[in-house]
This record gives sequence, C-alpha cells and structure tokens, in this order.
Amino acid sequence: MSSRPPGILGRLRSSAGAGADTPADRLHRYVMNSALNVPALPPLPAGETTAPRVVLQVAGWLDQYSRGLVRFALFGAVVAALVTFLTVLVDVFSLFVLGVSLRGAEQISSFAFLWAIWLGVSIAVRQGAVTVISVVSARGPAWWQRSVQTFSGLALGLLLAYAVVQSTRYAVGEESLRSFSADLSIRKVYPIASMTVGYYLIAAHYLAYLANGLARLLDGGRRSLRISAQALIGALTIALLTWGVCSALFSLGAAKLLVLGVIFVILTLAGTPVVFMLSIVGILSTKAFLGLTFYPNPDQIFPFRQTQNAMGLKGASELIVILMFLIVAEVLNESGMSDRLIRFAVSIVGHFRGGTAYVCQVTSMLASGVSGSAQADAAIMTPLLVPAMEKDGYPRDVAAAVVSGASIKGAIGPLSIMFILYPAYVQDDNASPPAGQLLFSGVGAVLLLFFLQAATIYWVVRRRGFFVKRPFAGASAVARATGSALPILSIPVIILGGILSGVFTAPQAASVALLVTFLLAFFWYSTLTFRDIPRVVGMACVETGVVTLLLGDSAILAGTLQNNGFGADFSSFLTGITDNKYVFLLVINLLLLMVGIFIEPLPALAILAPFIAPIAVLAYGIDPVHIGLIMVFNLVLALIHPPIGLVLFLVSRIAKVPIERLSITVLPWLAVSILVLFLITYLPAGVVLWLSHLLQ
Repeated sequence: MSSRPPGILGRLRSSAGAGADTPADRLHRYVMNSALNVPALPPLPAGETTAPRVVLQVAGWLDQYSRGLVRFALFGAVVAALVTFLTVLVDVFSLFVLGVSLRGAEQISSFAFLWAIWLGVSIAVRQGAVTVISVVSARGPAWWQRSVQTFSGLALGLLLAYAVVQSTRYAVGEESLRSFSADLSIRKVYPIASMTVGYYLIAAHYLAYLANGLARLLDGGRRSLRISAQALIGALTIALLTWGVCSALFSLGAAKLLVLGVIFVILTLAGTPVVFMLSIVGILSTKAFLGLTFYPNPDQIFPFRQTQNAMGLKGASELIVILMFLIVAEVLNESGMSDRLIRFAVSIVGHFRGGTAYVCQVTSMLASGVSGSAQADAAIMTPLLVPAMEKDGYPRDVAAAVVSGASIKGAIGPLSIMFILYPAYVQDDNASPPAGQLLFSGVGAVLLLFFLQAATIYWVVRRRGFFVKRPFAGASAVARATGSALPILSIPVIILGGILSGVFTAPQAASVALLVTFLLAFFWYSTLTFRDIPRVVGMACVETGVVTLLLGDSAILAGTLQNNGFGADFSSFLTGITDNKYVFLLVINLLLLMVGIFIEPLPALAILAPFIAPIAVLAYGIDPVHIGLIMVFNLVLALIHPPIGLVLFLVSRIAKVPIERLSITVLPWLAVSILVLFLITYLPAGVVLWLSHLLQ
C-alpha cells in the first residue's frame, strides 16, 4: 500500500457521531485496500445460536449479494465517469482542431454522468459514507438512542420502498419509453433507468443491513426482542408526536413551509442521512395525508422527474464540473502533488514565529484555486498541518480551529463549485450574473479572510510568546519549491483563463485541467500509475454522487414552491418588512445563517437562490454578482458554525479533537469570517467586486 496520505474521500465524509469505526473509516479501508474488496457487514451469529437457520442463510446471502452489487456499481461508475470525461475532452479536440463540435457530446456526457452518480450513491450507502448528524441520536440513555435510530430507520425504509416503486413507474412509463434525446435520438429510458437502478441497489443494501440486524436480534433471545419492541414503540411515539406538533401548527395557522421545516429538523436530528432526508421532505411537500396538507400534486412521478432533471437529464454541463474537480483533488492528494503545494507555502512563510499556521493560510489560498470545495481543502490540510502546528507549539484544538477557518476559502475562491452552479439556479435572466464575473467576485473576500485570519494568528502568537522563529530557508530553497509547485499552479490558470477568454465552457475547461493533472501525475512527477485510476475515479464518483443527489433532492422542494407561487409570497413578505436594501440584506444574512445550520450549502443555494436573487436585483437594485457573492459566502459559513458544521466534524475526526472543544476554539475564526461577511455586504459593490468589474 502507498505510504502517501489517504485519499480525500476517506476523510471527507465523516458521521457526526461518536465511535471508533466511522463510516468514513470503513469506506477508506474499502477503497484503499482494493477497489473490489468490499467489507462484510457485522458478523452473523455462529456456533450455538437461537436465530433460525433460514434467517442466517438469507442474511448471509443478502450480504454476499450486496457486496457483489458494490463491485458492479464501482465498475459501472468508473466506466461512466471516464466516458463523461473523455466525451467532453474529445469534443474540445474536435472543436479546436477539426473546427466542428462533436454531435451529441453534451447528451452523451450528461447521460453517462447520471449513471456515474447514481452508482456512486449506491456505493456510498453500502459503506455508510453519507452525512449523518447524530448529535441527538447518539446521545442520551440507551432506550432513547434506540428509539430515535429506529424512527430514522423506519423513515428511510418507507422512502426506499416508495422510491423503488415510483422510479420503476417512471422508467417504464410512456414518458420514458416514447421520448428521445434531441441530437442522437436516444430513448430517454436509458438515462432515466439510472435512477431506478440506483434505488434498487440502495434498497438491496438496506435489506442486507436489515437482515443482518434481524439475525443478530433473534440470536439475542427474549431480552433483545423486548429491547427491540421498546425501540419500536419509542419510534412510533416520536412519529406520533411529530404528527401532533405539525397538526397543532396547522391549527394555529402556521405556514406550510414552517411545518415542513419542523419535519426537516426532526429528521435531521434523528440521524436520517441528509441526502435522503431532503428527499423525504421534498416528497412530503407534494402530499396531503393524515390531515396534513402541504402542496398536493396529483403527479406521483413529479418528485423523481424533478430530481432526475436537476441531476443532469436536461443537461449536466455545470454538474459535470463537480466530478472533474473532485477527480482533480483526488489525483492531487493521491499523487503527493498537494504536499508540494504545502512545501511551497513552507518555503515562503514557514520561518515566521508560529509559522505553520501561516503555512495553513497560504496553502488554503493555493488550494482554493484548485479544489473549489471547503471540505476538500480541509481534508488535504488537516492530516498534515495539524500535527505540524502541534509540534510548533499550538495546542491541538487551536491547530484544528486554524485549519477549519482557513478551509472555507476553497468554497469562495475563483474555482468555487457554488459560484459555477449559482447562475444555473437563478432562472431569471435579469438576476443571473455573468459566470466569469461571479468566479472572481470572491477574490476580495478571500484576501480579507487571509489577512484577518493571519492577524488573528499574529495575535495568538504574540499572546503565547513562546513560539520559535526559524531561519529563512533561503532564496534557492524557495526557488526549488516554486519550481516543484509551478506545474500544479497551472491547473487553475487553465480553467480560469479558458472560461474568462470564452475559449472553453466550464466543463471543457475542467476536462482539460483534469487531463493536465493526469499528465503531471503520470509522467511529470511519476507518482501515480494507470492502475490507480479506478481507485481515484471511484472515490470521486462516490463523493460526486452524494453531492449531486443532495442537489437533485433539493430540487423537489424548490420546484414545488415555485409551482405554488412561493416566489411572489416571499417577495411580498420581504418588501413588506422594509424598502431599504441594507435592512433587506441584514434580514437575508440572518435567514441564510439560520438555514445553513441545518442544510448543506449547495442544496440550500439550490432551494433559495431562485427566490432571493430576483427580489434582491429587481426590487432592491442590488448588483446580481454582489448578491450571489453574499449568498454563497453566507451559506459557506455554516460549514464551520457550531453545533453541526460539517467541516468541524470532518476536522474533528481527522485531528482527533473532541467536537465540543473544537466548537469553542473555532469561534474566533468564525467571528472573523462573520466580520468579512458584513464587510462584503455593506461595503460598496464597486469596492467588493473590483476585480469582477475590472474583468468586465
């Protein structure tokens, strides 16, 4: 096995609960040991057991079947991802060498992308590599934990049963069988079936876990049955109380969206995987049941059509960028190229007193130009820089807080995935900003973060006073480190230069950048082999699948709200509060900070951007680029906002720092970030967006 740091995915998705063996650990073992070595479920009872033999046989068979399905899904996901990448790349070659665009390239890449992400999601579910907020379900008395977890499990089981039935109806319906793609006349059933296959695989993994749990339950005798009965009664009680609260809110005249928000919070705190919780809430929003009436829609296929359309059925050009960027990030980490970026930062600022924290700041600036993701930056920096800072004299919890605060630059840097997707979510042409200007809108915010966070480090260093100042390595060492890192720094130049010049679209630029990354890893640095491709691409597919399904699930609620006139109601509500744009911006910032606590940034952006952006631009005259920057920056802060910031849980797990302690030590960095938020909100747009306007 390679001695390099483990891949990004192994550190990127960590459950928020306690325990020595997290889902991320299991997924990391699986991918790093062998691309096809799927770990078994918890061992079934052996020897003397009270469990019926037939139950043991079925559980063992389902486990083997589930493991075989993961092998199939991994192979299919890697092939589909490579088809996506190569199709876009061949289209670039055809366009710029032969002078003609490859006919149907966008459809082929979009349809292949759908298969890659649905198969990737199924692997993530089998390995537990999905985000779970377990601050409630993993704490308290044992009976409480079992009740909450059973409630979450029942909700997930009902969702999967419903999804399997309805996605099958969608795939075999006339809409699917009798519709064809525009350019290549491909039957729509082929891309639509990716959802059906994905849900079948996920349901098979769920059944394997269920059968395994049943076998171990029956082996426990009467005591286990009694405990399980108590858990089931507790789960049904929670469901009844949830229904009672929702009914009471409706009787008091509460808004439908508020009631959905209550269900959302309860499911989140119960430990329902976030990627499926959004789907449950979205589907419920289209129903009327047990006296609860939301936004009834007679079209039972609507949630699944909406999800599949948002995930790429109607074109996945922006979403394909996520896959490309995550493969780039995986290659950088697996090939050791990310280490070269860190060594470059060390050569520049490592000699300062307490210099490793400054190295973290510089590294985050460099990584923000490559990854486009806060989680990816945190996964790159934490295992390397937290121990280094600890050796430099920083307490481990302070070092973890430094990395957490620095990592958010990736999500607002020039290659931010959220910036790339934002214009696609804002459907009003008058409120949608130019993509090139938006990409550079965060440069000012990144610089403000860099200098204010560096000032915070200086204050910490001066306060402690015992950090050792190292001698400067010398100009020759800087030159060597620069020469080693320079080819890597060409990657963001290719992407941004291609997009801004109009030569490339975003996916075309990303595909060329990925090709350059592969060439550097295989031939320039020679630190990666072709045998590593399935592992690297497979890890990126799993992560892309989870992220993209979050967007698809959020599209259900967004579409439902749009179809029921929520935009007009929301506009009337906000304009009724104030006609002052500065007060409006304050209200929006407070709203987004609250929303971001419970929803990941990308799905929150997908739900809210279509409504907030037009109001800000048309009713209050705010610059479209400016409101886009404010929304993205605000939602990104939720990643380091206690109590359930996802970057905090990621860094906490990797750095082995208690989440409670990290939630305290990160507060100065969060305070600095909120200060930057208000600066970019209330400073004149011409100052905040100086680089965007210069490019215009």
